[in-house]
This record gives sequence, C-alpha cells and structure tokens, in this order.
Amino acid sequence: MKKMDEMDRNILLRSQALGYRIILLALSLWTLYNCWQTLANGTEYHPLPGLILCFGVCAQSLIQVAMKQKMVSGDEEYKEPNRLLQGILTAVVIAVLLLSLGTYLMLHR
Repeated sequence: MKKMDEMDRNILLRSQALGYRIILLALSLWTLYNCWQTLANGTEYHPLPGLILCFGVCAQSLIQVAMKQKMVSGDEEYKEPNRLLQGILTAVVIAVLLLSLGTYLMLHR
C-alpha cells in the first residue's frame, strides 16, 4: 500500500467531510418529510431516519472532543474539564428527557 502524502490526505479528508454532510442532509430531509407525512396525512411515524441522524451527529461530536482531549492530554498549558464525559452525560440526560416526555404525551392522548 502506498503511503499517502499531504495532498492525498487532504483530498481524502475533504471528500469524507463532503460525503458526511450529504448523508446528514439526506437524513434531515427524510426526517422532515416523514414528520410532514405524519402531521399532514396521519400516516404512521417512522423514527429510524431521525435516530440515525441524531446518532451520527452525536458520534461525530463526541469523537471530535475525544480526539482533541487526547491530543492535549500531556500538556500542562491546557487544563480544562473532561468535555467528553460532559458531552456523554448531556446526551444521556437529553435522551432520557425526550423519551420521558414522549412517553407521557403518548399515554395522555
């Protein structure tokens, strides 16, 4: 396997970033269309595209924070709280709140 030079790595990273954005846009449009169909026509709601969208955005954000934290872990100049743990806890709290609210609204129709 040929070792990539700086230009090849830059092309790879840019193409992956563009592909990621296109996938997020497609999932967003699919989720909005699904919500519109549910509200306008009363069809059954399918949460899968929205869940994939949320998982993808959360995973990308948490991985970015983890990589940044790992890069500055040995440096005394950068002393900040554990943002990865804060992000995971925030995501769990938001998920629990949304599930609780959704369950409450579905049971009290």
